[in-house]
Amino acid sequence: MQTIAHFNILERLGTGALGEVYRARDLKVGRTVALMLVPSQLLEPGDGPSRRDKFLAQARAAQALNHPNIASLFDVVEQDGRCYLAYEFAAGPSLRDEMGGRPVNLRRAIELAAQIGDALAEGHSRGLVHGDLRPDNIVITPKGSPKILNFGLTEWTTSGQARVAASSPTGVGTDQHGVAGYLSPEQAVGGAIDQRSDVFSFGVLLYEMVTGRNPFAGATPSATVMNVIRLAPPPPSSSVPSSPPDLDALVARALTKPVESRASGILVLSSDLRRIAGGLDAKEREIELPQRPRGRQSQSRSGNSGWIVGGVILVVLAVVWWYFAG
Repeated sequence: MQTIAHFNILERLGTGALGEVYRARDLKVGRTVALMLVPSQLLEPGDGPSRRDKFLAQARAAQALNHPNIASLFDVVEQDGRCYLAYEFAAGPSLRDEMGGRPVNLRRAIELAAQIGDALAEGHSRGLVHGDLRPDNIVITPKGSPKILNFGLTEWTTSGQARVAASSPTGVGTDQHGVAGYLSPEQAVGGAIDQRSDVFSFGVLLYEMVTGRNPFAGATPSATVMNVIRLAPPPPSSSVPSSPPDLDALVARALTKPVESRASGILVLSSDLRRIAGGLDAKEREIELPQRPRGRQSQSRSGNSGWIVGGVILVVLAVVWWYFAG
């Protein structure tokens, strides 16, 4: 069994967003982790400050994230010139697998989105932007909760680099990682991004969960990028009539093209989603509430009246008997 630092390597899981990934045992604390081997070329010196220093600084910032819907980065290890990231071992299918190209149950979609929004709010509160929010970067745990992967480090991932390529005239022809449909408009034109870019991608994700389709998907990656920039998609209720007007309005706020007009507070969106979910629950309870048949009520009232009349007759008979007996 190979050992790296204080990790026993158990098996190779495959190639992840940042490099090869192994299931390993952390001997210090006795837990299973996903150990990611960062490619050496990713950290080779470039122009300006050391890429390694920048990467390690961002990794340590990501370590500060602590939220049940974010896959935690437990440890950053350097050994023999290589860098390793020990992540929480988040087992389960991706959100894309969970959707399977179909709409998710409306109530379930709203609850998943609210939890994802909570996780984004945690990262945003620490000055971090995810930058690559899409179904492939979210795992659904055995308990049914979402976990966002690679928070704070997507600049360095293969899909993060593909996002940069997708916004360039020469790189938009291919989209191996399926990132084009989740770009924000400012990403699509190669502009600077902030937390509001995550809000836009969050709106795309919610739309897709509710309707079963990406609102900007085109025949080609180039067409998809142009849709992101120009297209105003129809509201979710146009294809899912059970989607309430408040949800349509929330999605529209998240998918606003001008970044300065877009909803900026992801926590507010999560709160609004839970309010919408509460309205759906109340409507379901109203529909399921058993109604007492009117005939049974009438019978009950008739029965009560019969007892009252019978009681009056007995009293009258008793008085008559007493009078003549006396």
